[in-house]
Amino acid sequence: MKQEKISIIVSAYNVEKYIEKCISSLLKQTYTNFEIIVVDDCSQDKTLSLLKKMAREDSRLKILHNRENHGLSYSRNKALKEASGAYYGFVDADDFVPLDFYETLYTALKDQKADMSFCDINVIYEDKGNYQEKVALCEGKPTALHAINHGLAATCCNKLFKKEVFLYPFEDGKINEDVATILPIVIKAQKLAYTKDTYYNYIQHKGSIQNSSFQEKRFDIFDMVSLALDRVREEKDFSKIKECITWNQLMAVLLYAIPKEEKFFRRRHYISVFIEKMKDYPGLDNPYYQEFLRKCNRKNRLFYQLYVTFSFHHFFFLASLLVSFYQSYKKLSFKNVLKDTITFKKLKEEAMQQQELAEDISVIAIIPNYNYARYLKQRVYSILYQTKKIRKIILLDDCSTDNSKEEILKIQKTISPYVPMDVIFNQMNSGSAFQQWAKGMRLALGESDYIWICEADDFCEKQFLEKVEKPLLKEKSVVLSYSNTAFIDPVGNVILKDVTSQIDLKKTGHWKKNYIIDGKEEVKHYSYLNCTISNVSSVLIKNGDYDDIFQKTAKFHQAGDWLFYVSLMKKGKVAYTNKILNYYRVHGNNVSSTFKKEDHLEEIKKVHQIIKQEFSLEEGAEEQMKKRYQELERIWNIE
Repeated sequence: MKQEKISIIVSAYNVEKYIEKCISSLLKQTYTNFEIIVVDDCSQDKTLSLLKKMAREDSRLKILHNRENHGLSYSRNKALKEASGAYYGFVDADDFVPLDFYETLYTALKDQKADMSFCDINVIYEDKGNYQEKVALCEGKPTALHAINHGLAATCCNKLFKKEVFLYPFEDGKINEDVATILPIVIKAQKLAYTKDTYYNYIQHKGSIQNSSFQEKRFDIFDMVSLALDRVREEKDFSKIKECITWNQLMAVLLYAIPKEEKFFRRRHYISVFIEKMKDYPGLDNPYYQEFLRKCNRKNRLFYQLYVTFSFHHFFFLASLLVSFYQSYKKLSFKNVLKDTITFKKLKEEAMQQQELAEDISVIAIIPNYNYARYLKQRVYSILYQTKKIRKIILLDDCSTDNSKEEILKIQKTISPYVPMDVIFNQMNSGSAFQQWAKGMRLALGESDYIWICEADDFCEKQFLEKVEKPLLKEKSVVLSYSNTAFIDPVGNVILKDVTSQIDLKKTGHWKKNYIIDGKEEVKHYSYLNCTISNVSSVLIKNGDYDDIFQKTAKFHQAGDWLFYVSLMKKGKVAYTNKILNYYRVHGNNVSSTFKKEDHLEEIKKVHQIIKQEFSLEEGAEEQMKKRYQELERIWNIE
């Protein structure tokens, strides 16, 4: 395919910490016909000198310099006047992109004969240990309405534009400057191309405007939304477009930005200013707001309903007071389950104590890891401090790109004199967690009674093995023994105390007490509708040769764990312990957080077909399945 020239525009101001990584990721692109135009906005640090040094080494890098600091919009507009490419791309100077970023966007644009292409965003939170959250920006067909139905949709950085569709300059002197420029381009484009084959790496800083206390300048967003809507007023779906933009760009200010203001009366003032500016926009009656409420859990729904209602009915004092109460409640109610910082000394101490424990049931712990270096010591610690013996740890690294290898080797050196630890580094990324499960179980075959797959980013209570092993001592035919699970955030705060309500969709009460049940009966009455084991880290699996099952799960990316569990249930009994012993860490980079909803729904349907073929189900099961599809289509906004 002939490569047409792409102009990549970067505005830089005091980014000496990030600029080399950013520009390096651009200069090494697999797409080679490009120019990089960097505008230094009068930086006071070493940014300009670093840029000049890189420009001397690569002629594709062109440096422009502002004599005074003018801001992002001015710099981008200045670069646009110099751009000679047939396509425009934008990258923020503190961000970076994969090496095939522009090749993937260009190929999608050309193959689909589109005016612009876009991809998802990988948000990296610098103040939270660089944990990553993949944000899907298209949960349906890449229509204009789907494409703008997200707060990050207005960014220009995850997109590639044809030069002729870039109709508007960036608004000088404003923040949220992308809104008035990019959203009209997206809406007016004849065709959009979306690709899930790449993503943009967006660095979130603790001191950035988006993450700081609220400032009056944030109300610039109203000017930007007004201008954006003026530019698309003639579009046939204008009313829907207005509702969508209002929800994602304006209502988000009330719900998420203003509550960050800690001073009570200042927050009250900002709420009143917001409501005055909202008089021409759909608020309480906005269908996107109503859909948001339906998806909230009960406590959050109550808070948002009261907060928004108080605000729109001009009870500003009560609205601000409610925010204060809610923030205090969250601080008091969020239990942190993680131990203090885990050192290698602590790992050694726990490994030495593990060595002395008695073994009732032999268990091998398998740790699949991919880019979870920051969690590894905590995970291994949670395995070693069990009150029951671990026969061996097998750690499988799936070609991580962070510092996992270094961390793993240090852990192995620390604990292996006391607890056997095998480490396997893949030479190529498998692309599948289930393949790593299968590999680990093959390595452990015949060496223990049970397998414990410990996802590298999860955690557990000290008595996990003791409690989950207990039913195995009573009943030798149990193939799966698992516990209740809670969800935690990246730093260990409990955000969902009990998953029972999430798995018991039929409200049977089945998981209110401990039980041992025949596996086929478990599927027949309970596990046929949805995956009722929320996290593999909560399960002890009878050791055995399950290659036949893994062959069935090979084509599944999201629902493979569910298919694995129900297939295993055919082979024996299932035991459940109704006690919170396992913690599933939700950080947006889990498989369940990054997969496309349409693809997920298709996998659910395929699992249902397999279950119907292999199990005798209870009466009404098929009707329940159909209702499940309808519910997911509504929740996930799938046409």
